[in-house]
Amino acid sequence: MNNVHLRRAIALAAEAAGGGNRPFGAVLVGENGTVIAEGRNEVTSSGDPTAHAELVAIRGAADGSTTNATMFASGEPCPMCSAAMVWAGITHIVFAATESEFSKILDGGPRFKLGCAEIIAAADVEVSVVGPLLEAESLAAMRG
Repeated sequence: MNNVHLRRAIALAAEAAGGGNRPFGAVLVGENGTVIAEGRNEVTSSGDPTAHAELVAIRGAADGSTTNATMFASGEPCPMCSAAMVWAGITHIVFAATESEFSKILDGGPRFKLGCAEIIAAADVEVSVVGPLLEAESLAAMRG
């Protein structure tokens, strides 16, 4: 099941790039395995610097539906998205490409010395972080 949702996130990343945005996608899946919401990076097209794929997916979810959900992301979530997922009650994060790898092929944007797992570890709640998975597929989509 992880690969199906992760591959969908990678496909959404390619769609985001096709729309002139950075190549990132996310799929939010509920406890029962159903897709709650999807998101594509919309920073460039919306002019909103917080419109990362994960936050677009969280905003698209119904109230309370993010509790105990899983976020599948094409790239390692940034500190902003990682913290937002904790606040949203998401308890599982699965990502494809690491920031250290995708930053080698993507220009622009700040880089942080703290990864998703380190941000999550600083929270006082239990959240699992799994990744990288399908990294080569994600990086290929990011390259176009």
